[in-house]
Amino acid sequence: MPACDALNESARAVVDAYLDALASHDHDAIAALIAPDGFSYVSPIASIHDGAAFLEYMMMTGGILLGIQRRRVFVDGDEVCHWLVFETQLSERISTPAAQWASVQGGRITRIELLFDPHRWRALFEPAQ
Repeated sequence: MPACDALNESARAVVDAYLDALASHDHDAIAALIAPDGFSYVSPIASIHDGAAFLEYMMMTGGILLGIQRRRVFVDGDEVCHWLVFETQLSERISTPAAQWASVQGGRITRIELLFDPHRWRALFEPAQ
């Protein structure tokens, strides 16, 4: 296998393992897959630049996650982009299409950018004014 193909498969394996851990609410596995230093997460409702803070955020918000449907994946070196559908349960079941772009270095995720329509989620995670 050419080096570029091996890098692509390695980065994808790390991000796929992260999605598996996220779906199964395995916070220890998530912690093992994100970079301890220099980690960054950005979404329409959160911007976090610390691995420990991200783990706290995932523990707070992850309980509503019922599953993750993976519709498509694109890999370019250490960059992995998934088209996903997050299945969640609040007072009702909600399916949220999303795109996740992750960067992997040294076998750990260093950056996640998650894009989705946040209108349903802002009321849950933003303080009342």
